[in-house]
Amino acid sequence: MFSSRKKTFATLPRAMRRLNSRSAGSSGLSDGARRAIRLGGMAVLLVGCLLLLRGLLRLYFCGGDLFGLAIPEQKVDRIDIASGEAVPKHLLLEYLQLREGMPFFDSKEGLFANDLGRRQERVLRAAPALATLSISRAASNRVVVVATERAPLAKMDNTPFAIDREAVVFARYRGTDQLPVITGFPQKTLSPGLKITSHRMMAAALELLQCLEAGQSELRKGFLVALDVSKIDYITCKFTDGRRMQLAWKEMGRGTEKGRRFLIAQLDGYVAAIQDPRSRSCKDFDFRIPGHGYGR
Repeated sequence: MFSSRKKTFATLPRAMRRLNSRSAGSSGLSDGARRAIRLGGMAVLLVGCLLLLRGLLRLYFCGGDLFGLAIPEQKVDRIDIASGEAVPKHLLLEYLQLREGMPFFDSKEGLFANDLGRRQERVLRAAPALATLSISRAASNRVVVVATERAPLAKMDNTPFAIDREAVVFARYRGTDQLPVITGFPQKTLSPGLKITSHRMMAAALELLQCLEAGQSELRKGFLVALDVSKIDYITCKFTDGRRMQLAWKEMGRGTEKGRRFLIAQLDGYVAAIQDPRSRSCKDFDFRIPGHGYGR
């Protein structure tokens, strides 16, 4: 009698498990359906969290009342501008539509309410002398504007324009007296903001100037006075001592590392030639053939 009761109690959990498995099977939900329900619930929870975060951020910028806690509207207390002489500070503020006391986020007049990136692009188009422009929020309700000017590599002959390493033309009225002059380029085609991309000798001249600026050759940039880019297969360099050199190298104007090595070899060959006692009296040099130089 005792053994039969033990067997009855031992087999009861098995019967309950079978009953539970049958009731689960009769519900008609497969494992895939239950998994889909769980994923749907997680998606709804994620969307809710994102909406809550958006509301809290908007509350932070706009001010408002949440759970009885009033948050004052955040406004711009001070605007710090770091820029050069290319664009005056008051013009930057006018182009960017910035002013002290404006809200950071508002449906109409807030700093971040309108398309700030479009305003930055408008300033860069109106002022080609600027290379970059950034606007950021800092502590104590400050706005920091940083405008970076283009660094000129050379100035264009008989014009108020300069050109940088990206081949962008821009107006520059100061600080160009010591820069080399590029001649032989059609002046009528020059305009502020123009990017010269289809002129091989201009690309070669900029490649030469960048090489000298980086100090990769024994020749120094300060000795170079002018570059003539009017020819189709070589450039003519004029130096402070009155010498001239017709220069060409393999892959000139392509901006490759291999072409840079050929250029350095040609420049170092010119330096060796003017230091040679046999050619010190020469004023005109021809370095259009790789590895060969001629003086007269």
